[in-house]
Amino acid sequence: MMHPEKCWDCEKTANFDQINRWMEWLLLDAVTLDQLRMLVAVADAGSFTAAAKRVQRAQSAVSHAIATLEEQLEVQLFDRSTKRPTFTAHGEAILAEARTVLVRAERLRATARGLAAGLESEVTLATSVIVPEDPLVETLDRFRHAFPGITLRIFREEVGGAPELVAGGVADLGFAGSESLAAYAEDVFDRTPIGGADVVTVASQDHPLASLDRPLTDADLADYRQLSPTSRVAANYQHTLVHDVWELADLPLRHRLIRRGVGWGTLPVALAASDLSTGQLRRLRVEARPEQALKVPLFAISRTGDAIGPARRWLIEAVQSALNGAASERSGEIELGCEF
Repeated sequence: MMHPEKCWDCEKTANFDQINRWMEWLLLDAVTLDQLRMLVAVADAGSFTAAAKRVQRAQSAVSHAIATLEEQLEVQLFDRSTKRPTFTAHGEAILAEARTVLVRAERLRATARGLAAGLESEVTLATSVIVPEDPLVETLDRFRHAFPGITLRIFREEVGGAPELVAGGVADLGFAGSESLAAYAEDVFDRTPIGGADVVTVASQDHPLASLDRPLTDADLADYRQLSPTSRVAANYQHTLVHDVWELADLPLRHRLIRRGVGWGTLPVALAASDLSTGQLRRLRVEARPEQALKVPLFAISRTGDAIGPARRWLIEAVQSALNGAASERSGEIELGCEF
């Protein structure tokens, strides 16, 4: 059987193309962070002379670095036809990429320094829905600046969910209310008090219970549906007060159903505050819960004996500070209560 002859010219052309691609990569590899810093310095300082002062190098060194960068990238970065060099359109595009590369390089260094010092590469946080959202968001926003190289994974759980994830090794750190922890022995978790969360018993403005301007008895409540929290962990909520109960493992849905008048129940004060101020929701005074607002102690938890790295320690202290700051804005003493 005859084999077709090889196309040697085609093969040589393909080899030359491959070599050219390799050369392009080698040229790109030759670009240094120092060159990119000088490029950014020229943009920020407004001139080669000012950039040289900023990076503490001779102007000739800055000019040489930029000229070499243009040769390596085969792109004209500056229009030199004017008295003061200005960026070309291509130069502006390369400048944006240079800034990105420098940020990532600094993040790489920070990550390496952190790992060498025992910093976690990632943190998995399980937090109960009862933890006030504003202080939590404030903490997470600060975290991204304090630890830019760390991957953060967050689970927001109904009652009982956060401790389960920590106990099972799914999460490294948890924020949970005291009732969620009641099912666990003291030696399961290392616990750090971080503050408290206020909850309130409410009904919609049109609900029959809202018109009773007095503490509500068990007999008052008996004829009306209670919307209570549940979860795959805490299936039987012990703070139900009536027989007609809907259990919902979804806080936003429970909030909407209470607003709609489907039933009455408890909500975090932070979530109900706007509706209370507009009158769409009304506070209910319940004899079995003598205070209108109840306070749930909150804890940061980790598995007993687990080493707490710098990032987790920072999260605990930061959310503790944020929660205490939010609490200081509220007046009056609130009795300890149930985890809604």
